[in-house]
Amino acid sequence: MKIIKEIKNYKVTIGGEQHTGWLPANASNPQPTSVQEVLLNISIEHDGFGYLLCYTSSDGGIFGDTWHETLNDAESAASEYFGVKSNEWEDLI
Repeated sequence: MKIIKEIKNYKVTIGGEQHTGWLPANASNPQPTSVQEVLLNISIEHDGFGYLLCYTSSDGGIFGDTWHETLNDAESAASEYFGVKSNEWEDLI
């Protein structure tokens, strides 16, 4: 796969989500997930058919990817998930 764009050591705050699932009657409400700041290495890669938005924390504990039909869709997902602005990308092609 060819890396199209990337950002190294992008500071992101994750966590803080409230419980949204079903609870039995009289159950205590769970605390929100813990909040932590992480540094992510984020890239957009072309697989020949579409674009992968890939991310990995600097310690390797958080990682994943999502597939998108267009480069614009992948950039929009990075904005929605991590707050990445279009001018923050380093173009590699």
